[in-house]
Amino acid sequence: MTAHNEMQTVLTKLAAHGLPAIQLTPHAAAPASATSSKFGGLAWWPQAMDYPHTAAGAPLCLLAQFNLAELPALPLWPRQGLLQFFIANDDTYGMDFDRPLDQVLAQPDGYRVVYHPHCDLPALDAAAIPQPDGPCELPLQQEYSLSFALVNDLPAPSDVRFEAIARKIDEIDDSLIDNLFDLGIGTGSKLGGYAYFTQEDPRSYELSNEQWHLLFQMDTHDEDDDVWIMWGDCGVGNFFIQPERLAAGDFSRVWYNWDCC
Repeated sequence: MTAHNEMQTVLTKLAAHGLPAIQLTPHAAAPASATSSKFGGLAWWPQAMDYPHTAAGAPLCLLAQFNLAELPALPLWPRQGLLQFFIANDDTYGMDFDRPLDQVLAQPDGYRVVYHPHCDLPALDAAAIPQPDGPCELPLQQEYSLSFALVNDLPAPSDVRFEAIARKIDEIDDSLIDNLFDLGIGTGSKLGGYAYFTQEDPRSYELSNEQWHLLFQMDTHDEDDDVWIMWGDCGVGNFFIQPERLAAGDFSRVWYNWDCC
């Protein structure tokens, strides 16, 4: 069997372990409305709700927002409402390195995930939405509209679940795993599916007795002059959630991580 045929055989077998995911493609165009899905920009925010801040009082910045009614259906996900991801405008992109993970999960400071079941409430005007002082230190500095595609996401070699899957497929050796990395399996921005990392999957050594699935991944995007997203040195940002909380529409306990080369 040639190396090409061997790889195709492995990819076919990996596809049997694929997970539904929504591939996200950013575009250098304005979103259609304040409640449209997008990366960056200003959040749609209800007038009667406190805007998210750090403990020190700095307003968080919108990383992404998703109008779930616009998206293809994913198992367990709500089918309507607005899901928003916020991070702090600082040199760690809101990551908290000083507290244990269980404390961060119980009371996040530099990030929030907020779910609005309905987005037909009176909202703040754009000028009233709090903005941080100083220069932008976020992974992206512009607002991008999004297009979506429902895909069967293959197991990423860097995802903590890959090892168990690979053990069931005896054709996968170290050289093939290297080739799978070269193919970029798991990379890209998406909702659901398998996670990609430039370093190690933190789920392999943190809270190993709990199940965490990829909720949202925003990858570096620097191949298009019109779209520029950069996590440190070509890294990636991930948000994880427990399946039972996702099914309940409870986004109060989400795990945020990012890494880079």
